[in-house]
Amino acid sequence: MSTRPRLEVDVRLLKSGVIVACIGAVTWMIGAMLSATALGRAAKKWVDQLEESPSEIARRRLHQAKVAAVAGSNAWREEQRRSVP
Repeated sequence: MSTRPRLEVDVRLLKSGVIVACIGAVTWMIGAMLSATALGRAAKKWVDQLEESPSEIARRRLHQAKVAAVAGSNAWREEQRRSVP
């Protein structure tokens, strides 16, 4: 029976790699937080410059959609009545 060679890991190099990876992860998180903050501030500034608030726009669009649905339904029913002899 043959014996397998042992896996010899350079522990100092492994520890150094883990430390560098942790520093990179922390740096990445800080960068992500800064980017998110910048995007959030830009979005808030953009919304503040709108003439209508997003909720008012959504309310108006919902009303328009309901009116269009009713008009479409009425037109369909009217067409059905006309086509029946």
